[in-house]
Amino acid sequence: MTQAELASGICTQAMISRIEKKKVKPSKELMEKVAERLDVSMYYFYGGELEGSPYSRHATLTKLIRQQLKRKEYESVHYLLDTNEAVIAQSSGGDKTFFEWVKSLLYAYQDGDLDKALEHLVEMEKNVKDGDLRLEIIDSIGLIYLKKKEYQKAEVYYREGIVSFAEWMDCQKKAALLLNYVKALIEQKKYEESLDIVFKGLDLLIHKQTLAYLGDFFYYKGYCLEKLNQLTEALDAYEKAYTIFDIQQNEKFTLIIKMAQESIGKFKID
Repeated sequence: MTQAELASGICTQAMISRIEKKKVKPSKELMEKVAERLDVSMYYFYGGELEGSPYSRHATLTKLIRQQLKRKEYESVHYLLDTNEAVIAQSSGGDKTFFEWVKSLLYAYQDGDLDKALEHLVEMEKNVKDGDLRLEIIDSIGLIYLKKKEYQKAEVYYREGIVSFAEWMDCQKKAALLLNYVKALIEQKKYEESLDIVFKGLDLLIHKQTLAYLGDFFYYKGYCLEKLNQLTEALDAYEKAYTIFDIQQNEKFTLIIKMAQESIGKFKID
């Protein structure tokens, strides 16, 4: 099927081209029409189908939702929840808690109701038993407090999250929580405490031999050392962060680090 044939009666050919090149976020209504024209379900666009046993349907839906959360495609997450009420209604235990957590995230990041999201998340955190999911809930609470600029409250939850760490827990979830804890401390100008958490994060990632978040931790190591006037060590940390972000082609952070390095260089010369 050509782009023109697919677009006929639905939208312009240019719109189809922009969707294919990921230059535009199409509406749910538009994608439903495209799916009907292609004779596929909407799940085709999310990379999966809800088939098989109840367990496999829950697993597939969870995977699809996590993919969209990672991309911050909250409208797509809402669509997945809205069109799978029957599957979600059959969930129990950790699955049920997961879907409740996702709904709370939508209150915050789709509806913009931070207080409602916090109310639900704080109540969930009291009862949830699942280790990894509990970390994500605590991290979500902390992030919303950061967004509200209530940094001390965020710090309290992040500290609680660290206490619950276990060896078997997901490395990236622990790293994400530690990284946001660092941000909460930096906002309060607690640079020495922040540096202690940075080292915990670096030890974790180096032990697990993963680059995920490693550049971020080296960047914040440099930032804290710079604020503590340890400029030589700060430059070394910035250089490590730059190398990692350059490999990852993260132009935003490489530019930020270059500016920080140049600022320190001028300060040392002066």
